[in-house]
Amino acid sequence: MNSNLRKLPCAIVPCFNEEANIARVVRTVRKHLDVCIVIDDFSNDATAKQAMDAGARLLRHERN
Repeated sequence: MNSNLRKLPCAIVPCFNEEANIARVVRTVRKHLDVCIVIDDFSNDATAKQAMDAGARLLRHERN
């Protein structure tokens, strides 16, 4: 393994239609960890945008 690689702990947060809550969750996680990965299960609201705006890295399923 390359000794220059830095291993960062991260949080992985699965969600579906959580636009009202996801930004708060991401901001809280990022107080403790540098990386928060949100896995959006093809929400049909603004969950993805709210998560990204709060600083999350986003993975989005193409279907639920």
